[in-house]
Amino acid sequence: MSIMPVETVLALSLLAAPLPILRIDNPEPISCLSADETRDAVADGRVIQPAQASRHARQAAPGEVVRIRLCRQGDEYVYVVTTLKRDGRVARVTLEGQSGKVGTIR
Repeated sequence: MSIMPVETVLALSLLAAPLPILRIDNPEPISCLSADETRDAVADGRVIQPAQASRHARQAAPGEVVRIRLCRQGDEYVYVVTTLKRDGRVARVTLEGQSGKVGTIR
């Protein structure tokens, strides 16, 4: 299985409609940003580049990145990255938007 190029992952993530996510371990809902809002947050330096977030997520949960979204949880930005492992299992990695530090892996 080959890893999807970062440009393809970014393009696919920008096409995805923003969806609200509710984390069980945190009562604050997560609301994902649109493609324009994501570009603005990156351009303003509020968050790391999606390619950097993708690399951090693959280090935490090796596999092919199949989706990456920039979201807001309260006042904080988080990246939600979905990876597909070689054994077919899916992992969802949540990263801090500014630092790329791994928050959770499910």
